[in-house]
Amino acid sequence: MIELDDVSFVPAGATCPTLAHATLRIGQGERVGIVGPSGSGKSTLGYHLCGAHRLALAGRTDGRLAFAGRDGTDGAPVGFAGLVGQNPEAQLFCRTVYDELALALLARGEDEACCRQTAATLLGQYGFAERGEASLGSLSLGQKQLTAVLSMLAMEPRVLLLDEPTNYLDAAAADRLFAHLTELSRELGWIILVIEHDRKRLAGFADRLIALDSGRIVHDGPASDWEAWNDEAGDRDETLAALPPFSLASPDAAPLVALQGVGFSYSPTAPVLRGLDLAVRPGEVVALLGANGAGKSTVLRLIKGLGKPAVGRVALGAGLTAASDVGLMFQNPEEQLFAHTVAAECGYWLENRGVAPEERLARCRAALAGFGLDAMLSRAPFSLSFGEKRRLCLAAILVAEPAVLCLDEPTTGLDAANMAAMAAEVRRQAAKGRAVLLATHEEAFAAMAATRWVTVANGRIASDRPNPWLAP
Repeated sequence: MIELDDVSFVPAGATCPTLAHATLRIGQGERVGIVGPSGSGKSTLGYHLCGAHRLALAGRTDGRLAFAGRDGTDGAPVGFAGLVGQNPEAQLFCRTVYDELALALLARGEDEACCRQTAATLLGQYGFAERGEASLGSLSLGQKQLTAVLSMLAMEPRVLLLDEPTNYLDAAAADRLFAHLTELSRELGWIILVIEHDRKRLAGFADRLIALDSGRIVHDGPASDWEAWNDEAGDRDETLAALPPFSLASPDAAPLVALQGVGFSYSPTAPVLRGLDLAVRPGEVVALLGANGAGKSTVLRLIKGLGKPAVGRVALGAGLTAASDVGLMFQNPEEQLFAHTVAAECGYWLENRGVAPEERLARCRAALAGFGLDAMLSRAPFSLSFGEKRRLCLAAILVAEPAVLCLDEPTTGLDAANMAAMAAEVRRQAAKGRAVLLATHEEAFAAMAATRWVTVANGRIASDRPNPWLAP
């Protein structure tokens, strides 16, 4: 059904291909996982496999593409494929959740009753029925990602590409999604293409694995046959032992940040936080856990001063201010990037502080080198892969050495190696006496990076315990 013969892609303004000489045949009902390091060309391959390359990519495609026996040089036939990209906010257009699910159905001539029934079935299946009339602006990023996925499922495409679909989903929603995708593939013959860094989840779903490295296909077959996949799995204890050690301050040390009885809502009828209490001391790394919409991102934004509690207060350590001493990395890196080059992006906070250009550049080089981005100083930030954008956002915060770090889903778009590198960097920052809060759905990352696991539910702290993976 999908055919690629010697397909290569060179981005506009570049000389090296991000996809090189790809030849593939994918048939009806296949469940295909696409894996590889950050920046290896996974999304580029995915866009070509679903025929969205002309719409999603700027550059030149060479080679032959065919979809259901038809020439696909200019893309797949209308309605053939559905796509959910890494940034769900880039493909939501309507006012409410229901409107988003009904959009494509109405465009192809379905009546209102059919749209309502389809939407009700999908929303109910994912425990989202009560949010059908909710405005998209009131949703968490995870809920927006779920909405984007459901809008594609409502279309009933013959091919569905999901690019990092669990980036922002909690574990229950992710489990539900992959079980449903398996059912659709088996019963309806859909081709499901999933780009995913969660090896365990993908290995339990895909019947075929395509691995890329530097734009080239290095494996096409069962996941169990890919040697690098098995090498990556590693041992938990060895991974933890290789990370820099924590150096915790005394339990009597004054907190660098404390939330005291904090209440907050985005609308009068929907409180998000209800009397939340939390304190983080120097050297602590607190992993904020909880379902989509629990309020984790809200906690981080309040600490940065991007909102004010309706009740209670956010207190920083003596002499600290939110503007100068709190670094916040947003959930979606594309909301944070704005400069014309990587160097300018990384140095923006330092420039605002009046740091001289020579020192600013030296500090940026050092910060970017820690994330493998020091050779990209002149690149436009939006030309980077999603994982590279994520690392740039962190470098742009760390370069200013804030006392409090708030990291919102810091591992989205990162492969296993970069996730471990991110955990090592978080530990190094904590060892310098900084307080770190990170909101995450990745239990493996929380295990590597945090000293405490704090679960948020119903607007309050539901549990607060030491990281169970760390030796007592």
